[in-house]
Amino acid sequence: MRPQVRPSEPEVLKANSQKWNDQWVKLKTGNPSASFSWYRIENQSARDLILPALREMNQRHCSFCDSFPLERQGEPIEHFRPKSDPRFLHLAYTWTNLYYCCHGCNGAKREQWNDDDRLISPDESDYSFQRFFAFDFVGGRLVVNPVGNEVDQRRATVTIDIFQLNQPALCRLRRDALEIWTNLPEVSRMLNRHPFRDFLNPDGI
Repeated sequence: MRPQVRPSEPEVLKANSQKWNDQWVKLKTGNPSASFSWYRIENQSARDLILPALREMNQRHCSFCDSFPLERQGEPIEHFRPKSDPRFLHLAYTWTNLYYCCHGCNGAKREQWNDDDRLISPDESDYSFQRFFAFDFVGGRLVVNPVGNEVDQRRATVTIDIFQLNQPALCRLRRDALEIWTNLPEVSRMLNRHPFRDFLNPDGI
């Protein structure tokens, strides 16, 4: 999970997010079984209109596991605070609650939220990978920073568990990506064009 800087809010959300949030709150409160679908404006889905800015936020990588590319996966958008949780209905179209995400992380998290040990978001102002995490480079596992403070360690543990960042397939993909990276000529080592960037090159060079 690499630090991210959130781009400016897309104009379509500046103009419509409050209205759309209010509509979703009203719909879901009146009918708890209602399913979420993106509202449309001028015959375009709001989802498609905000995707370019979300892609920019993390250079087209998953915001959580850093897999790449996501275009063939349908480019899910993750509602960090769950859009169907009654506490967070009012955030369904809020820019700071939306993240570019792979199917694996999106499907693992689903509508989960942890109040006691808050999930880590990669665009927190004081977030750094080293503060919360480290890597087991042999096994391909993301691990909790062993010298972090107790609160940070709990947050890292919850984040790893809810996003299932150590599922066996993901660990294998990290190891495979590292083997490919190791054998690439220097001219091909453009880090943003490869998945799992922190695992490939912790120094970001």
